[in-house]
Amino acid sequence: MIIYFLLLAGTVAVGIPMCRNKAGKITYCVLMGIALFLVAALRRSVGYDYNEYGSMYNNYIVTQIEDLMVERTEKGYAIINKILSEYVIDYQIIFVICALFFAAAVVLCVYKYCKIPWIGFACFLTFGVYFNSLCFLRQMIAGFIVMYALRYIEKNQFWRYLMIVILASCFHLSALIMIPFFFILKIRMTPVTLGVYAGITALIMIFSWNLIEFVTGFVYDKYVITNVHVTDGVVPTYMIFFGVFFAAAFAVRKRLADSDKFNNVFLNCCFFTFFFELLGVKHSILSRLGVYFIIPAAIVLMPRVITALVELFREKIKGDVKKRTLVCAAVVTVFAAINITMYTLMLVGNYNGVVPYRTVYDDLRTEAAEQK
Repeated sequence: MIIYFLLLAGTVAVGIPMCRNKAGKITYCVLMGIALFLVAALRRSVGYDYNEYGSMYNNYIVTQIEDLMVERTEKGYAIINKILSEYVIDYQIIFVICALFFAAAVVLCVYKYCKIPWIGFACFLTFGVYFNSLCFLRQMIAGFIVMYALRYIEKNQFWRYLMIVILASCFHLSALIMIPFFFILKIRMTPVTLGVYAGITALIMIFSWNLIEFVTGFVYDKYVITNVHVTDGVVPTYMIFFGVFFAAAFAVRKRLADSDKFNNVFLNCCFFTFFFELLGVKHSILSRLGVYFIIPAAIVLMPRVITALVELFREKIKGDVKKRTLVCAAVVTVFAAINITMYTLMLVGNYNGVVPYRTVYDDLRTEAAEQK
């Protein structure tokens, strides 16, 4: 567990002094990419789905390409596994490749969209997105691909958006739910919109089993209707946290829109992160659909929300410099406390099976000890 706290502490401690100029930001982003990559690539049996992905890779070694093409599986991920398995026997290679992809995707996203990179990386960690990338490989690959499709919503280029979403579905079929969200994420977030969404949410919660039949039959077909992930829900803790973050973002929505009209898309993403986590309280499997929204909400929107709140208080308190500084420090401290609390609870509760952290070298030492 200590490795994750060291990673978070290093993210902030190194980021604050380095992110003061362009050269420092570039260097910092590269260093963070390397750190995130190494922690993910060197892990062994970390993440609830780790062994399943390992077994999947081993199966591809003996699967013929002809059989692979007719199987009901996401072809993008399957083909990559098959190509790698032709040259590398050890399934650790797939975790190395995925770690490289996630690290590069996060670095590019933070550098492009975050004025203060260390806040973007810190939110990536504390929102649990990094933990998701250590567990849900296929869906997280699809999630990051979709993240880069969102810009076409701003440009109103549906067909380009559609092509990228279809590409994402080659890694996880659930990405197809993002097709109608091309239009939904455009809707302006207002109190009226929230009222409508509240009504829809209530109906979905009442008739959730109808939705579950569709989800387990089409998206998560490996889960039968009696599976614990279907019948039981997740603890409401994270739903409450995401609700608090959305409330903060909603409070400064006008300021966000004035600084960048595209922020409305990210604000909607923040809401649907909360929305799917809320549905997950009844059926935990539904919370996984929030993967497509939590990535932009955490990495892009939350740093902008924190900045907007600080600027708001600075404008409200113009005369007293000392008071303004204290209030701004209080805002940052509150956000930091909430994020660290959520991060700690995820680790203590072992949200994605990332504790204890073990590396490939731990296995080598164990094997050497057994041989002696």
